[in-house]
Amino acid sequence: MPFLIVNGKTFRWRVGLKKEVETHVTLPKWLDDYIFNELGAKYCRSNADMTVIDWDKSDMLNYLGTYFPRSYAEAYCIFGDYFINGKPQLLEKDTISIFDFGCGTGGEIVGLITQIKQHSERLKVIKVYGMDGNHHALRLCEPVLDLLTSHIGININFTPIPVTIDDFYDLSILDSVLYDKYDIIITFKAICEFVSKERFEKENAYSYIIKTLLPKLDQDGLMLLEDITSYSDITNEWLPKMMDAGILTQPCKKVHINEGYNLPIYVTHSHQNNDVSKVAWRMITHKK
Repeated sequence: MPFLIVNGKTFRWRVGLKKEVETHVTLPKWLDDYIFNELGAKYCRSNADMTVIDWDKSDMLNYLGTYFPRSYAEAYCIFGDYFINGKPQLLEKDTISIFDFGCGTGGEIVGLITQIKQHSERLKVIKVYGMDGNHHALRLCEPVLDLLTSHIGININFTPIPVTIDDFYDLSILDSVLYDKYDIIITFKAICEFVSKERFEKENAYSYIIKTLLPKLDQDGLMLLEDITSYSDITNEWLPKMMDAGILTQPCKKVHINEGYNLPIYVTHSHQNNDVSKVAWRMITHKK
């Protein structure tokens, strides 16, 4: 895909669409100051397989300074792209509900809400339900969302859901903790953990997650599956191809995807310039 450089910023130029889409993002200063100076986040890049559910508080501070900014940038770019060109009906609502499967410290939630705020004039309340098996991550996520409320002027109600999923049998737990249907369901770099730890044996983890979460999605809602682009030695398959295969097994349709399997998105913050993450994503809705 061709690129356009304007005033030092890089944009992807998409033929036939109204606006170019930014792939380089700078973490907002208030957010940068808060996570690094107030919460004590550390930048500590690692190429090792991530099994975040087992990390302690020190590990999570490294995660907060390294992967939180990346997730923020990924959600900001992906949803910004779709909101500019897709014009979903949910942007006309005054209340929006979000469920994040494997929310971690909440970088993708902040990036998503920042884009919603920029594209919605009616929004007054955002209900966020964040599920994660790591309690340290949830404790870091909550104050960040509290501070976000004061910066965007929209009431954000955060409900942490401390649930650990060990295998596909445990997915039934979600029926007892998720009572509503949600406008947006997201999962960022979480399903790969189930694959790497063989939580679903050698079955397609994406298929099971979609099958479980799709009934929780509002009829006009959006579900975003985003993950790393690695090759799995467990399943002997590339994760993005597993994602596509899993989607095909469920009653849903793709409405927004990245071209190919490996899109680089860059984020700059006080501890790293142009830190890159390479991801694949598929945005789906109900098949009507």
